[in-house]
Parts: sequence; structure tokens; C-alpha cells
Amino acid sequence: MDGATGHDGGARILELDGTTLTFEQFRERCLKPNLPAIIRRAVPESETGATDGFCSSLERMRSRLAPKSLIGAYGEDHRVPTAETMTELPSDVDQDEYMVCRARSLGEVVECWRQNKRVVYLKDWHMQLDSETHATTATTPQFGEKPGLGKEHRFLHGDGLYQAPAYLGDDWMDDFCRCSRGDKVHYHHFGGTESDYRFAYIGPPSSWTPLHFDVFGTYSWSLNVCGEKLWYFPSPEGNQRLLENSLYGLVLPVDIRTTTGAELWAVLQRPGDLVFVPSGYLHQVHNVSGPRFPLPPKNVMQTETSVGFENPERLNSADADSVALVISVNHNWCSEWCVERMVEAFCRDAGRIQRLLTEEDRILLFGGDLRAWHDHVERLLVGGTNWNFACIRSFLKHRLACLRTQDDGIGAHERLQCILEECLGAVDALELRVTHTFGE
Repeated sequence: MDGATGHDGGARILELDGTTLTFEQFRERCLKPNLPAIIRRAVPESETGATDGFCSSLERMRSRLAPKSLIGAYGEDHRVPTAETMTELPSDVDQDEYMVCRARSLGEVVECWRQNKRVVYLKDWHMQLDSETHATTATTPQFGEKPGLGKEHRFLHGDGLYQAPAYLGDDWMDDFCRCSRGDKVHYHHFGGTESDYRFAYIGPPSSWTPLHFDVFGTYSWSLNVCGEKLWYFPSPEGNQRLLENSLYGLVLPVDIRTTTGAELWAVLQRPGDLVFVPSGYLHQVHNVSGPRFPLPPKNVMQTETSVGFENPERLNSADADSVALVISVNHNWCSEWCVERMVEAFCRDAGRIQRLLTEEDRILLFGGDLRAWHDHVERLLVGGTNWNFACIRSFLKHRLACLRTQDDGIGAHERLQCILEECLGAVDALELRVTHTFGE
């Protein structure tokens, strides 16, 4: 397959077949040219069709992520991030007025879905990390974990829920986050706390995510577990134009459909489809339709032992104790093919901080104490952009250490080592400028 129809019926986004796709094909068609794609049939519907590439099925994932299963596993009081949005965006309101992001309990989210008085989108939830943390403290086996998975647990996500397909290639981000949580080597986390960039998104039709690009210049992939999503992308030329005109995200339009001068691509994602978002690529996502799931009874807490693998019920749309949902899982990830873009994104963020700082600020706050000033700059970066010089340096040094342990005499390793060392050199040089020059 070559492509999915664009917004105007002409331009086409790259379309690939997950049942036959290889890493080499994905690398040449998506990673190197940094182009978006949709991978059809990335995950089988049932366990009988499961392959070694994606250690799960849609059936299994729907069961684990259904409302009753979530309440049973985590409890009604478990806190999750949500976004409350309007179904249509009036032309005279800005982003702060139409979207409210807040933490809610799972019980509150379920009640909002039951009452249907507002659109509540459970989004950017670190479900995978929560599941893994929950499993390590549980006294009984969770979710019918398959036998024989323990040896590969490092590469499984969400307490054995799924494994990312091999054709996506290495995931340096997840590897670094896992090592920074567990290794004896001291790493500076992205975000200054425990790092994780795997998410679940669960929301009713009409919930949506405004125009944006992903953190840190990483790639992202998004797998649809159930329901349908409509994705909007600009063309590559339009993407660059929108980024430059918005000062790389500082003044982005909320809805790409209101922009002019950029060709618009649209693609419908169905259950089992995986969307690849390139590094620094703008996108906007709308939940279109989804199956109905039963909601747990009000004020009744299910026990963990009641959670099983029964199929989610498909209910009549008039049932007040059910909700239509679109469910997906998402990873931000990176590899050798976007590490230079990551460093460029960091340098852009750090350069903004440099232009805002003055020599008078330094003297007023810290006098001649350059170490205190440097620490202040690092805190400003983490607070505003979720990373700083210590974070990106830890990440690059970790990759160099991994590369040395994998050295098998192949020339590609030498090329990659040069890239990583050049990235480190660029970070070091910029740090010197940012902490010793001001307002340039």
C-alpha cells in the first residue's frame, strides 16, 4: 500500500501493512525522510492471530483498558490527568478558555462519562508505568500474565500488556528512562523526576487534541485499541512553514483547519492501526466513534480479583450506564535517526532562555557565584521545557555507553559514535554560552 487519501482527496499520507513491514522498509520510508505514516493491521484482533512482533491483541488490550477493569485494578481514587474540551471551537476564544487540564480520580472520570454533561478526555496518562508499579506491589498475579514472559520483561509494557513491534526499531527514550530508574549510575531524569513517555488515551467521541508537536523532538507512535480517530497533518513543506511562523510552537493555532497556506493531509485510523508521527511534525487528532463499554455501578468498588479478560460488552446507545470510548496507547521514542533533531530542539529551547537573561539578573540574584547562576538556569529550563543541560547530557552519555558495550566491529557504530560525540560537543558549547553570555 502506498498511501491514504489526503484532506482534499489528492495528497496522500504513506500507508504501510503491519503484517509484512520490516524495520529496513520502515527506516527507509519513514525514519530517514522523517515522514508520517499509518501502519494498517499493526495488531491482530485476537490472541490466535498474535505474532512475536506485537505481544498482544486488540481483544486483550480492550479488556484491560475498559472502565470496569481500570476501576478494579487501580481503585476509584487513583489520580489521572484529564482534559475537558468543547466539541466545537468558537472563533473568538483562545486555548485557555476552551480546554481545562486537571487531575481527577478514576471515579470522577467515570461519573463524568455517566452524566455526559461535559467532554472529559483521559489523556497523557502514564498507564504503563502505573501498571508496572502496581504489579510490583501486588501480592497476587495481575491480569492473567502469560507464562514465560519474565525473561523479556524489560521489553514489555504495562505489566505484560503489549510489546512494541520490531519494525519500529530501537527505543532509546524508553531504555534511558528504565535505566535512569533502576541503574546504579546517577542519571539526570527528563523532567527532573521519574521519567516515562508512554501513555494511554481514553475518551468519548468528540474529544480531541489540538495542533501540537511532540516533546523533545522525538518520534511518536499511537496504536488505536478501539474506535476511530481522524488525524490531520500538514504536508512536509507546510509543516516547516507553520513551525517557523509559530516560532516553533510558541504561537501555534489551536485548530489546523483554520490555517491557510499549508496543504492539509487527513487520515482515518481504525482499530489495530498504528500512526507514526515524525520528529518535530505537527498533528491534530479527533476521536470520531467508538464502541460502548459498561460503567461500574455508582459508589461500588470492584476488587482486583474480579478483573478478568472478558470481552467488553457492546451496549445499546440508550443505556445510561455505558459510554462510547476511543482507546489508544502511545509512545514518544527516539533512535539514531532523530537524535540530532532532538539536540536541535534542546538548543532552540536553551537559546530562548539565553535571550531572556541579562547580566543584571545574574548580579542581582547571585552576585559572582557562577555555580548558583548555572543551577538557576538549569531550574528555569526544566520548569519551562522539562529538560536541561544535565538531562540531555545524561541521555547522550548513556547512549555512548550502550554503544561501547554493543561494539562488534561494524562501521555503523563508528558513525553513530561520531554523531553522539558531535551532539555532546554542541550541548557543551551552548551551555558555556548560555551561562556566560546574556541577551544575545
